[in-house]
Amino acid sequence: MVLHSFASFEELSEALVAEWLGIIDTAALARLPAYFALAGGSTPAPLYRRLDQLLSHRDSNNVKLVATDERWVDDADAQSNEGLFKQSMAQSYGKQWKLISLKNAARTPEVATEAISHRLDEQIPQAFSAVLLGMGADGHIASLFPGAPTQHDDLACLAALHPQTRQSRMSLSLPRLLNTDRIWLVITGAEKRRVLENAAETSLPVAALLHEARCDIDVFWCP
Repeated sequence: MVLHSFASFEELSEALVAEWLGIIDTAALARLPAYFALAGGSTPAPLYRRLDQLLSHRDSNNVKLVATDERWVDDADAQSNEGLFKQSMAQSYGKQWKLISLKNAARTPEVATEAISHRLDEQIPQAFSAVLLGMGADGHIASLFPGAPTQHDDLACLAALHPQTRQSRMSLSLPRLLNTDRIWLVITGAEKRRVLENAAETSLPVAALLHEARCDIDVFWCP
């Protein structure tokens, strides 16, 4: 784990977006696809807006994005991560990048798991170029919560339930998140930094990420 500290989220965003665009440009020069799994929520939204500004001026069009997890709601719902991506990266959506959805028309994520896993295997057949994760103060990543399963059989995703709200979600499994060339963990504030620094002594999902990662984990942190 490599910790990168920044004075502000704006500085953090500039550094991470520069690294991100480098990966996209390198893939484009090699005529290869670039695959990314992205965290949702309000924290990374400014990062996505900055990427959108810069990416919209590029010719790259073989970039595929998938949410690390998604609420089982319509894109128009304020809680939808996929809706967030489309809104935050509206200039480049459908041009420089395409979305691979974690949802279908099924009534529940439990019913949809096998179909979504098949979609992921078909449309993202390789390791991710990078996975961008956030972390909750309880040590959860994606929708992999403490005490809950982190994978379902050999599928790329699994149904999840928020422990407090009981909201239904679909999450990439831990093995699929770990099948990546890079991991970027974006956290803010002293509390989350303490959780991360003490994670090795716990059984939290973020601890499993740290223990089982096959690549370096770059932590981008600001107060």
